[in-house]
Amino acid sequence: MTATYTAYGHEAALVCDWISNQAGLRAILTDIAGAESDVTVDDWEQACGQAQNLVWRTTTEAGRARLIWEWLKSVAEQDVPIHNRPITMISSERNLNAILREVTESVVMPLFDYLGERIGSESSVLYHLERYVRRVEWFDRDDLHERYTANTRQGEKVYDDHLRRFLFDQGLDMPFSQPKSASGLSDVIGELDTDDPLVCEVKVFDADGHDKRGITSGVHQVIHYAQDYGKSTAYLVVVNLSGRALELPTDGTGKQWPPFVDIAGVRVHLIAVRALPTVSASKMGKARPVAITREDLADPDA
Repeated sequence: MTATYTAYGHEAALVCDWISNQAGLRAILTDIAGAESDVTVDDWEQACGQAQNLVWRTTTEAGRARLIWEWLKSVAEQDVPIHNRPITMISSERNLNAILREVTESVVMPLFDYLGERIGSESSVLYHLERYVRRVEWFDRDDLHERYTANTRQGEKVYDDHLRRFLFDQGLDMPFSQPKSASGLSDVIGELDTDDPLVCEVKVFDADGHDKRGITSGVHQVIHYAQDYGKSTAYLVVVNLSGRALELPTDGTGKQWPPFVDIAGVRVHLIAVRALPTVSASKMGKARPVAITREDLADPDA
């Protein structure tokens, strides 16, 4: 609000860096990365400049927040100085600094409001799932595996129940198992009475009876469930009992967690959990990662 036009890009960069380093906020922005992605920053900003008014081409809060975030990052990169960007045409002020205060209030503040509401009320599914991975790997791995091996025919249910209880404890009302949808039964679908239901499937992978085909079928199941509930985001939790590292494909950057694939208009986040009790490093042998390609996941008959 107080930055001068000469420092606006620098201040935007500081804001973007800070937000990107906050796990909760970063997870929310990852959640909405695909929301109304057909509305580009350039097209939207040009439309505002031509109308000399703020014209939102998005129809959802998530889509608007995604658009503002991408715009703010482009300002931070300073490819075009802020005072030369079409968005400044929305203001009738003549002083550049006054124009930018109006831009900040009208364009940037809705993003901060959205992030504040999400982090304050429901937080982020990805943030919770990241904590769930750590919960299993650090604390519950041995107990869950013992319960799994006691009845492998229904072993997947052990991890399904554990995840549902964890999500419920984190405040997601009501992550319950296998509600009916047009496409069948999903392991975890929560918040169905809200505008933002959670669609999540749990699959066990052991490189033997539960192999790559199980992961592929899980991807396609959550895609169908997401389409049934009008969602553009879904989650596949892969419980890795193989003792081998999983190399999962991603349509994002290599360093972004978790990996995800965009298929049939649905972004499927792939959350791998190392669930096999560990042995000493000297007994682990040579690393033999299991590579799963995007083609594996995109082909339901693979």
